[in-house]
Amino acid sequence: MHPLSATQAGRERLADRHAAAAGSLPPAQLQGQVRPVLGDFHLLRQLGQGRRSVAWLAHDMLRDAPAVLKVAQRRGADGSPFAREFGIGSDLRHPNVVALLEHGSAGGMPYLAMEYIGGGDLAQRLQQSMGQAEALACLRDAAAGLAQLHRRGLVHRDVKPANLLLRADGSAVLADFGLAVAVGSVDPAAQPGAIVGTPRYVAPEQLQGAPARPAADIYSLGVVLHHMLAGSPPFRGQTLMEVLSQQLVAVAPRLPESRAALQPLCDAMLAKEPRERLPNADAVLARIAMLQTDLLPVPAGPSGKRWSL
Repeated sequence: MHPLSATQAGRERLADRHAAAAGSLPPAQLQGQVRPVLGDFHLLRQLGQGRRSVAWLAHDMLRDAPAVLKVAQRRGADGSPFAREFGIGSDLRHPNVVALLEHGSAGGMPYLAMEYIGGGDLAQRLQQSMGQAEALACLRDAAAGLAQLHRRGLVHRDVKPANLLLRADGSAVLADFGLAVAVGSVDPAAQPGAIVGTPRYVAPEQLQGAPARPAADIYSLGVVLHHMLAGSPPFRGQTLMEVLSQQLVAVAPRLPESRAALQPLCDAMLAKEPRERLPNADAVLARIAMLQTDLLPVPAGPSGKRWSL
């Protein structure tokens, strides 16, 4: 049983409202330590910070489980982006898609709650080299999660290592649906010259403002695959303009000879012309299934490892 009773939790929610007027998050007691509280969540420590929100590791009092909260940077901020992201992600329900728990506002602070996945993210994992079989396992997981969006007529638009979270067994989970839109959409809020997505991973046609298509996600996933196999993204310009120019016209470097078996798959995902690229995540999964058996990851064993060496 959680150390906070329902009565205590109620008192703390009342304290939350009083603290909101004072302009600060209220404190709460959790296992002997004073922590800020937001609604039914005790904020434990900050995990990261973006332009508009801060990510917190939290304890979910209702579910008695860890969670991650994206909290708006300022009190009174517009909560509609969180509501929109929840509307897109909450119905996906797949082992390779992060589960969104709820969204709301407490003390004037909009938030979005999601499951906690404790293995870090692929960006952290890529600080060290990755074997071919492990990379293929991660690609398969990412494509499986991405296929859930594509089958529902959605495009993610920000596939990158930081948005691929890792479970304890090494499986990858797709996260962050803040830029996701329906297939065929043109972002009405985008300013001329604005970049939607992350420059080192964004598809050429997305840079040019084309209507959203699943093939753009496949290009981004192809950049991730190249990064996993070669140790760095294919386009590493020193300035933003160099990177964008490379995304538009440069040919990706070849993979190391030891990874040559996956070069055809990488090429099929990184074609500059969308019509020459694998069209969606199901097509990627089909290509993975066609690869030689000795390249395919094995199921998790007692050690939890999911790939052959």
